[in-house]
Amino acid sequence: MSISVNECVCNNSPLSSEEQLGLNAGDIIKIDLGCHIDGYISVAAHTVIVPPSTDAPVEIPASAEDIGDVAVAAYNAMLVASAAIKAGAKNSDVTAAVEKVAAAYGVNPIAHVRMHQMKRFVIDGVKEVALRTPAPEDEEEKLAECTFETNEVYAVDVAMSSGDGKVKEADQRVTIYKRNVESNYRLKMKASRYVLNEVNAKFPTLPFTLRMFDDERQAKMGITECVNHGLVVPYPSLVEKSGSTVAHFKCTVLVLPSGPSRVTGLGMPEYFKSEKSPDDDTTKILEEIRIKAEKKAAKKKKKKNKK
Repeated sequence: MSISVNECVCNNSPLSSEEQLGLNAGDIIKIDLGCHIDGYISVAAHTVIVPPSTDAPVEIPASAEDIGDVAVAAYNAMLVASAAIKAGAKNSDVTAAVEKVAAAYGVNPIAHVRMHQMKRFVIDGVKEVALRTPAPEDEEEKLAECTFETNEVYAVDVAMSSGDGKVKEADQRVTIYKRNVESNYRLKMKASRYVLNEVNAKFPTLPFTLRMFDDERQAKMGITECVNHGLVVPYPSLVEKSGSTVAHFKCTVLVLPSGPSRVTGLGMPEYFKSEKSPDDDTTKILEEIRIKAEKKAAKKKKKKNKK
C-alpha cells in the first residue's frame, strides 16, 4: 500500500524508521493498494482530504480550491474508462474518452500513469492504456494499439492534476520494488542475498515494499545491489510541481460477455464538487452508469430481503 500526500502522485511508502511529516487538516491523500488470492489480483485507489478532527466535516483548503475540478474529473474519467474497456474496443478509444473528460474540467491527466491488463501473478500485462496522447516527439510514451477481449481483467488507473501533468521522481528513498523474473545474478553481499531470498520466497512476481522485511537494515543495504544488477525493478515516488493539486482513483474491471464490470472502488466523497460539466457524450455515459448501479443495488437489496 502507498499513501501519497498533496502533489505526490503515487508510490510513497515510507519506512517506519525514517522520519516523516505528520498529516495536517486539508492535506490531500491518495491511498493506493492491492491484494491477491492465489495470484488473482485486485487493485484500488482513492482520494480523500484530512479533516480537522475525527468528527469534524472536511474543509477544502484555500491552497487547493481547484481540488473539486481535479477530483471530479479523475473519478468521472475512471467511470468512463471502465465503461469503455469492453470486448472489441481499443486502448486508443479509452485514452480519447479520458482526455475528453479532462478537457471539460480544465485539468490534465498525469502522463506516466498507465492502465494495465492484469493476469494471474501479473500486475502489469502487455496491454496498456495511456491517460493522454503523447506528443509526436515523445517516442518513449507511445503505446502499441491493442484490442480488449472477453474475460480479460484491467486496472483502471486515473490520476489528474491542476498542473501540466508532467511528473518527476521525488528526492526521497525508493521503497517499492518488483522482482524481475527474467534476470539472474550471483550476488556478492550477504545483505543482498538476504533480500533476494526473501523476495523469491514471499514476493516472487508482485510489487513489495521494504517495510515488509523483518530486518529493515539488511533490506536497505541489500536492495541496491539487487537493483544494480536488474534483479528487482524500482517504483520511484512521482511528484507534480509544487503547488499542483492531484487526485487519483483506481478500480479493477472485468471484461465479461455482458460488458465491463467494476469489482473494486468506492464512491467519490461528497465534498468534492465542481461547477463545471462534462460534454454531452460523457454525461450520457455517466447517467447510464448511474442507472445501472442503482438497478444493481436494488436487485441486491431485494435479494437480501428475501432471505
